[in-house]
Amino acid sequence: MMKIVIPTIGSLLDENLNYCEVFTIFSVNASIKIIDSEILCTPQGCDCKNNIPLIMQQKGVTIMLAGSIPDYAEEVCIKFGIKVYKGYSGEINSVALSFLNNRMLNND
Repeated sequence: MMKIVIPTIGSLLDENLNYCEVFTIFSVNASIKIIDSEILCTPQGCDCKNNIPLIMQQKGVTIMLAGSIPDYAEEVCIKFGIKVYKGYSGEINSVALSFLNNRMLNND
Protein backbone atom coordinates (compact mmCIF):
# COMPACT_ATOMS: atom_id res chain seq x y z
CA MET A 1 0.00 0.00 0.00
CA MET A 2 1.20 3.49 -0.89
CA LYS A 3 0.63 6.45 1.43
CA ILE A 4 0.66 10.03 0.17
CA VAL A 5 0.69 13.09 2.42
CA ILE A 6 -0.52 16.56 1.44
CA PRO A 7 -0.18 19.70 3.61
CA THR A 8 -3.77 20.86 4.03
CA ILE A 9 -5.73 23.99 4.88
CA GLY A 10 -9.46 23.40 4.71
CA SER A 11 -9.83 21.23 1.61
CA LEU A 12 -6.90 22.86 -0.23
CA LEU A 13 -3.20 22.10 -0.48
CA ASP A 14 -1.51 24.44 2.01
CA GLU A 15 1.28 26.14 0.08
CA ASN A 16 2.83 27.58 3.27
CA LEU A 17 4.43 24.35 4.43
CA ASN A 18 6.45 26.00 7.21
CA TYR A 19 3.30 26.81 9.17
CA CYS A 20 1.11 23.91 8.09
CA GLU A 21 -0.90 22.58 11.02
CA VAL A 22 -2.73 19.73 9.26
CA PHE A 23 -1.68 17.05 6.79
CA THR A 24 -3.98 14.67 4.95
CA ILE A 25 -2.66 11.14 4.46
CA PHE A 26 -4.19 9.17 1.59
CA SER A 27 -3.91 5.37 1.54
CA VAL A 28 -3.68 3.96 -1.99
CA ASN A 29 -4.14 0.29 -2.89
CA ALA A 30 -2.28 -1.75 -5.52
CA SER A 31 -4.88 -0.73 -8.14
CA ILE A 32 -3.84 2.89 -7.60
CA LYS A 33 -7.17 3.78 -5.95
CA ILE A 34 -7.58 5.89 -2.83
CA ILE A 35 -9.14 3.67 -0.20
CA ASP A 36 -8.81 5.80 2.94
CA SER A 37 -7.63 9.13 4.30
CA GLU A 38 -6.72 10.45 7.72
CA ILE A 39 -5.76 13.79 9.21
CA LEU A 40 -2.41 14.30 10.94
CA CYS A 41 -2.32 17.42 13.12
CA THR A 42 0.77 19.28 14.21
CA PRO A 43 -0.01 22.02 16.75
CA GLN A 44 3.46 23.55 16.36
CA GLY A 45 3.24 23.99 12.58
CA CYS A 46 5.36 21.81 10.35
CA ASP A 47 8.68 23.53 9.76
CA CYS A 48 10.14 19.98 9.54
CA LYS A 49 12.22 20.74 12.63
CA ASN A 50 9.83 18.81 14.85
CA ASN A 51 8.93 15.13 14.73
CA ILE A 52 6.30 15.31 11.96
CA PRO A 53 8.47 13.64 9.26
CA LEU A 54 9.19 10.80 11.71
CA ILE A 55 5.48 10.39 12.48
CA MET A 56 4.72 10.37 8.74
CA GLN A 57 7.35 7.66 8.24
CA GLN A 58 5.88 5.62 11.10
CA LYS A 59 2.45 5.88 9.42
CA GLY A 60 3.94 4.49 6.19
CA VAL A 61 4.06 7.72 4.16
CA THR A 62 6.51 7.58 1.24
CA ILE A 63 5.29 10.48 -0.92
CA MET A 64 4.54 14.14 -0.22
CA LEU A 65 2.76 16.38 -2.71
CA ALA A 66 3.49 20.07 -2.14
CA GLY A 67 3.37 23.44 -3.81
CA SER A 68 6.90 24.35 -2.85
CA ILE A 69 9.13 23.27 -0.03
CA PRO A 70 12.37 24.71 1.37
CA ASP A 71 15.45 22.67 0.50
CA TYR A 72 16.19 21.82 4.15
CA ALA A 73 12.62 20.53 4.65
CA GLU A 74 12.86 18.39 1.52
CA GLU A 75 16.15 16.97 2.81
CA VAL A 76 14.50 16.06 6.12
CA CYS A 77 11.66 14.32 4.27
CA ILE A 78 14.15 12.38 2.15
CA LYS A 79 16.01 11.38 5.32
CA PHE A 80 12.77 9.76 6.52
CA GLY A 81 12.10 8.01 3.20
CA ILE A 82 9.53 10.51 1.91
CA LYS A 83 9.93 11.61 -1.71
CA VAL A 84 8.64 15.13 -2.38
CA TYR A 85 6.84 16.11 -5.59
CA LYS A 86 6.52 19.89 -5.98
CA GLY A 87 4.40 22.22 -8.08
CA TYR A 88 0.94 21.13 -6.90
CA SER A 89 -1.95 23.38 -5.87
CA GLY A 90 -5.70 23.20 -5.47
CA GLU A 91 -8.19 20.88 -3.81
CA ILE A 92 -6.39 17.98 -2.09
CA ASN A 93 -8.53 15.18 -3.52
CA SER A 94 -7.94 16.53 -7.04
CA VAL A 95 -4.21 16.88 -6.33
CA ALA A 96 -3.97 13.27 -5.15
CA LEU A 97 -6.00 11.95 -8.10
CA SER A 98 -3.92 13.97 -10.57
CA PHE A 99 -0.72 12.50 -9.15
CA LEU A 100 -2.11 8.96 -9.21
CA ASN A 101 -3.47 9.30 -12.77
CA ASN A 102 -0.09 10.58 -13.96
CA ARG A 103 1.62 7.70 -12.17
CA MET A 104 -0.66 5.16 -13.88
CA LEU A 105 -0.01 6.74 -17.30
CA ASN A 106 3.74 6.55 -16.75
CA ASN A 107 3.65 3.08 -15.13
CA ASP A 108 5.60 4.34 -12.10
